[in-house]
Amino acid sequence: MRPFEINFDFPVGSSNLKISLTATAETHHSELYFEVHDFYLANEQKENGYHSVLPVQQVKRIKRDGSYLWVHKDSEQASELSIAIGNGIEAVLPGEELNA
Repeated sequence: MRPFEINFDFPVGSSNLKISLTATAETHHSELYFEVHDFYLANEQKENGYHSVLPVQQVKRIKRDGSYLWVHKDSEQASELSIAIGNGIEAVLPGEELNA
């Protein structure tokens, strides 16, 4: 599958502030996970020489206690960021691709 664009709202700290971000996601199939990179503010254009507002993230969806949860690939721990990225991926991909 080719890289695809996702949009999501990232909650800042323990406040009510959310930042809308756009990023590029790529599927890896050896172990199904997503590498997400090139984060930028959703309401702005990417310009030459821009810097991603977040580092590359690797997330995957796992089943824990009977329900699906988006976690960081390396630690298998959930965070507000992994859950927000996962929601953005779910908005683009059909469920059968996520369960592959």
